[in-house]
Amino acid sequence: MPLNVSRASKTDAPSGAAPRLPADELLDELTGWAPRDRLRMFAAWHRGSLSIVHLTVLALLEAQGPLSMSALAEALDVSQASATGIVDRMEERGLVHRQREEDDRRVVAIHLAEAGAAVSRDLVARRRERMRRLLSELNDEEVTAFLKGIRAVRAARERLAEAEGGTAR
Repeated sequence: MPLNVSRASKTDAPSGAAPRLPADELLDELTGWAPRDRLRMFAAWHRGSLSIVHLTVLALLEAQGPLSMSALAEALDVSQASATGIVDRMEERGLVHRQREEDDRRVVAIHLAEAGAAVSRDLVARRRERMRRLLSELNDEEVTAFLKGIRAVRAARERLAEAEGGTAR
């Protein structure tokens, strides 16, 4: 059942202003991170060991598979020389490795190494643990309502992706 976004929320709007819609209030709750909160989250994600660029490269390789240096540079919106420097540093740390394509030896593909995959698994595990602690602060009724809402959002995302001819994001 779609959210009735035309219905005013229970939150009173300032006098003379249009009432706020529940969907707007939900968006505020979901996206209302202060810069300090984002910075703290980024620091927790990489614990000072990897740059945001390195984490982005790992996420790209995990999501898209091996990428040519030019494709990686384009995805990062950097020059090929900058991408090469990034990959050099990541390769030194064992996070990625280069491999020449068999069908065209001129093309070097960047692959996620086991250590890079381990970083991603660690990030997921830590995020799950933080979410577990957060959810432990809710009662069973709140967790059940939240689960119902999350499942509805996932179903809506899948419907939109299907209607747009793509995949759910």
